[in-house]
Amino acid sequence: MTEINKELYHDYLNRLNQMKSYRKYLKIIKKNDNLTNLKNYFNKYIFISIQDFHQGHYNKLFFTNKDLKNYLNQYPEKRSHKKIIKKEKVYKIFLRNLR
Repeated sequence: MTEINKELYHDYLNRLNQMKSYRKYLKIIKKNDNLTNLKNYFNKYIFISIQDFHQGHYNKLFFTNKDLKNYLNQYPEKRSHKKIIKKEKVYKIFLRNLR
């Protein structure tokens, strides 16, 4: 099992081509790079289906939670089961409240 750490989330940002945006975000909020700030960034700005991320479809990144919800309603097969994801922990950062 992969350990959850900054390097893992940095790898995710690099895959999504969002590392520059994250660095700008840190400068704007005047904070250091740490796990808490990474999680905050993911929660505010990274919206992608876990299935798409796992399959390498990084171009399916959305700008808003609403856009992601619409996409998942259109393609319900792209949803992941919450209990499985929480157990694996590697993709837990992508879980969203989609009610």
